[in-house]
Amino acid sequence: MLTAVTYLFLIYTDAGRAIRATAQDREAAALMGVQIHRINMLAFALGTALAGMAGVLLTPVFYVYPYVGRVFLVKAFVVVVLGGMGSILGAWLGGLLFGVVESGASLFIPSGYRDAVGLVVFLLVLLFKPSGLFGRSRV
Repeated sequence: MLTAVTYLFLIYTDAGRAIRATAQDREAAALMGVQIHRINMLAFALGTALAGMAGVLLTPVFYVYPYVGRVFLVKAFVVVVLGGMGSILGAWLGGLLFGVVESGASLFIPSGYRDAVGLVVFLLVLLFKPSGLFGRSRV
């Protein structure tokens, strides 16, 4: 639900369009009248709020200690690159694929190797499609 609301915000609101325009080309966005400083603050606030919500949702499931986020940080990076940099829908589908592969792998191999299977799939995708599953080549 939170992902869908964020997606709709970024696609259909003027602030979302300004965030996407600023991310693509700061100078062109500024020339179109976007106040870059305000959009940077909004994007930072949005990212902080989403990270806080992720922490709230994960706290009941995992023990809280200072380095609890390291595993999730690596997985988030893998999911974004797997889906394609800059593709919101690709990141969502990449996360879904990554989760299904890791969960399915634990049926056939010991669960300690589950993370390794996800990273092997990530490396295979990068080997055959370096722009990610839903990313576009910039050549």
